[in-house]
Amino acid sequence: MRIIPGLVVFSVMMTYGFAQAPLEPAPRWPDGHVNLGSTPDKKGYWEVRPGLGGTPRAADVPFQPWARALYQYRTSRTDLYPPLVGCKPATGPSFFNAPGFEIVEAPELKSVFILNIAGPHSWRVIYMDGRPHPTGDDLRPTFLGHSIGHWEGDTLVIDSVGFNEKQWVAGSYPTTEQLHLIERISRPNLKTLSYEFTIDDPGAYTKPWSGAWTITEKTPSSWISGGEMFEYICQDSRQ
Repeated sequence: MRIIPGLVVFSVMMTYGFAQAPLEPAPRWPDGHVNLGSTPDKKGYWEVRPGLGGTPRAADVPFQPWARALYQYRTSRTDLYPPLVGCKPATGPSFFNAPGFEIVEAPELKSVFILNIAGPHSWRVIYMDGRPHPTGDDLRPTFLGHSIGHWEGDTLVIDSVGFNEKQWVAGSYPTTEQLHLIERISRPNLKTLSYEFTIDDPGAYTKPWSGAWTITEKTPSSWISGGEMFEYICQDSRQ
């Protein structure tokens, strides 16, 4: 039998995926750390489609009894909606919702801003200057809390406290003012964003619990190369 060398090479390439183009690397800042958002030559934003997921099943969440009852009440009703539907800000994993978001780092301000298209066009400020959380009366409970951050290699770690009790986190899960939220965001390549969160709220849960999602070029949610955030008026959608 005659073997055609070119055909063998092509077959091997297809078998092992060598014919696929390499993934484009994530953009980086001059100091070498990863840029989670746009650059002048690589503009875009992260589009979110329904079904991003990342939340564990309710059966796996370690509820306090009252929190379980409230969760079941919320999910059993068809006339109850999360605060986001009423144009209130959403926090933590619920902040990353459709239509999408952008992450903007401002080194000169030592801050990272996460901008949300939906809801009330809200934004989160993550302070990167080494400050601690305020305490006592200086920590005023809000929808988005108080966030500080730092880099662990190419992962942005966000530590947040100071939330009010009006939240529906990661869907319909209740929280208290004891909520301590840890988030980890990384970008292994241009079109991939990985997100992990840990909920530590002893007022509502018996132990911390976590969830995660990843956006890639093969998921419904994706990096929109060249795209820009657009106007979305939450109040108009309520009419």
